[in-house]
Amino acid sequence: MERISRRGFSLAASASLLSAAAGGMPKRRLGRIDFEASILGFGSQPLGEPNVDPSLMDRVVGEAIDAGVNYFDTAGSYELSQERLGRALKGKRQKVFLVSKTEYTAASDVLFQVRDALRKLQTDYLDCVHIHNLGRDDRYPNLELALGKNGALGGLLEAKKQGMIRHVGCTTHMRIARVLPAFETGEIELFMGVFNFVDRFVYTTFEEQILPEARKRNIGVVAMKALGGETAPNQARLGHPDYYRPALRYTWSLPGISVINLGMRSVEHLRAAVNEARSFEPLTPAEVSALEERGRTLAARWGPTRGPVA
Repeated sequence: MERISRRGFSLAASASLLSAAAGGMPKRRLGRIDFEASILGFGSQPLGEPNVDPSLMDRVVGEAIDAGVNYFDTAGSYELSQERLGRALKGKRQKVFLVSKTEYTAASDVLFQVRDALRKLQTDYLDCVHIHNLGRDDRYPNLELALGKNGALGGLLEAKKQGMIRHVGCTTHMRIARVLPAFETGEIELFMGVFNFVDRFVYTTFEEQILPEARKRNIGVVAMKALGGETAPNQARLGHPDYYRPALRYTWSLPGISVINLGMRSVEHLRAAVNEARSFEPLTPAEVSALEERGRTLAARWGPTRGPVA
């Protein structure tokens, strides 16, 4: 099992951070994908909720792009997210790396969902599509089938062959070991998983097994739930001022993390995150040690909030 010293923790993060102009948005390469992504990603799920003013997506997306954010995430299951994001990106599509997801298990259904995403997002290609939450054995009861020619992976590879998508990825929130067979296919170029200083003590294999394996295979890694996920709208578990900055710095400091994908709810939410990205400095060894203690305490209270660990 690979372990990283506290000194290596901060130095590795510092070395992987590409130079940015003073006050600009730092960028990191997405593994073997030839793209330098903003370390802050735009999660569009919250602004896709039906009760949200549709024009808010336009305003927040426009400001995000102006601020240097170029990684955008959506999914067909995010209510109105794709339609609204497609409209907001009109005339700006070439400035961003656009990612969606599929929850289907059959190749034919995956191809249908990709075509539907292209229509809603008003684009002729997606930069990446993820097999979404491989840890769900109710969604993918037969992992071998899901990763086969007639399964989800086969569907995405066919979509790639047809030019509808450029890269293939996967995500998981739970049962993390199920990701390893996907990595072993050699077809996964991007991975998104849960990385924060609390869940690392619950879902330990994200950092101890999956992250080293991704680095070995040069798979780009995107972090979700860096603020612990929401307990209610606009109430992230680690959104309190005592935790907000340390939580983001912790995840950005992990060797191999390219992007933190945050769900955006407002211009104010975006601006706060942009400020943290622009001012990011890797954690020092002393800060890592202190945050680990806080993380262990919170982990004992949280437990497995994402679902089964194994």
